[in-house]
Amino acid sequence: MVSLKAVQASNACLGSTSPGQTALFVGATSGIAMHTLLEYARHCNKPKVYIVGRSDAKLSPLIKDLEKINPEGSYTPLTYSISLLKNVDAACEEFKTREDRLDLLLMCPGYLKTSRVDNEDGLEDTISLRYYVRMRFVHNLLQLLTAAPSSRVVSIHAAGKEGRLMEDDLELRNNFSMLNAAMHTSTMNTLALQHIAATHPRISCVHVFPGVVITNGYSILAEDFPAPLGWMFMRLLVPLMKVVTASLDEVGQRHLFHATSARYPPRDGEWKGVSMPDGVQVAEGADGKLGSGCYLLGPDGETVGDRKLLEEYRRREMGKRIWDHSQEVFERVIREQ
Repeated sequence: MVSLKAVQASNACLGSTSPGQTALFVGATSGIAMHTLLEYARHCNKPKVYIVGRSDAKLSPLIKDLEKINPEGSYTPLTYSISLLKNVDAACEEFKTREDRLDLLLMCPGYLKTSRVDNEDGLEDTISLRYYVRMRFVHNLLQLLTAAPSSRVVSIHAAGKEGRLMEDDLELRNNFSMLNAAMHTSTMNTLALQHIAATHPRISCVHVFPGVVITNGYSILAEDFPAPLGWMFMRLLVPLMKVVTASLDEVGQRHLFHATSARYPPRDGEWKGVSMPDGVQVAEGADGKLGSGCYLLGPDGETVGDRKLLEEYRRREMGKRIWDHSQEVFERVIREQ
């Protein structure tokens, strides 16, 4: 386990790194990613931050908070509803008109639903937000990620919760359930990020499970339950969960560490960000090798995952297959718009 003390020591060193690091935060107007963003602003040296959100009502007060935390930083809202891929494309195009490199892409959009909800793209909405939307950002911004001396992609979702894919139904059109959607999107995140790290050795990729953290997502999930069960879930179960779960402040600090530490270097071994604190070593990658570029992390920053299953999928080149599947879905959605 990476201790919180080591995490805080690493984060405190960010102020001595090169100024003007450029970061794009997706799904960061509340919850885990927002607290990570607040920590990023607090510790970084004159950061250039872009925040994608669907409403000015949420983005405007967040920008003001960031400016108070670190007045030397630059904070730019990108107001787009990214549940649709065309809006992801528009957000990326606006970002590319402003910047020619990207040091950090951190993504945490998504929510839980017990029933299937298809969006205008013809994709199940929770699956799209937790996988297709994220990979569309990666796809669109690869050139800018590779333009940085070293860069990192962080997907906050469910590392370590991978399982065997339904390979003839990757979009879960015939096998949707909340648990299947969580498992499929976790596995596809892991496989796609492994592919990106292998084919772009200056980009390090981190897929992280934050643990059980009380956020607004539980309120959305409770809406799916019959009224008595939803009330019991929010009034009885959630307060009990708060007793045993980490605070959002701690989770934000840990995710800043995941996003910036040399513990998780790119495959070429060179990381331009903050160095490791004493007692912390380079992490084992998803392939079992130290510093191999793609990392599956639990809440404590240690490596997780079903080694046997992931090794089978590597032998079968499933990372490339999932990435190719993603491109086919993107092309279909764009063609049918």
